[in-house]
Amino acid sequence: MPTIACPRCGDDEDLTGEQRDEAIVLTCGACGHRWDRDTRPACRLCGAEDIEGIRTSTLEEAGRAGVRTPSGIRLVYYCWDCGGLDVTSSSPRPGPNPPPGGSRDLRALRGR
Repeated sequence: MPTIACPRCGDDEDLTGEQRDEAIVLTCGACGHRWDRDTRPACRLCGAEDIEGIRTSTLEEAGRAGVRTPSGIRLVYYCWDCGGLDVTSSSPRPGPNPPPGGSRDLRALRGR
């Protein structure tokens, strides 16, 4: 499943992007269609935008003198609507998955 495809012709290989302010304008080389890329993450299972990034690991690299130093984190997105996990990837896992943090009812903590 392609991450981004032209909404007019469906091509997912001949695409170019250009940053404009806070938007990304995409152009399809196959048909010439131009559109703004939606930069808000959404669940690939149910389409909801109520998703939350879960920190799953810290990326490290060897620094000076062989000392391991943090260089980033890996986030996996959890969908609060359908319970899916890794919902922004091309292979999301359908729910129900437990919410982040180990609790089965974190919605109460979010004021839902």
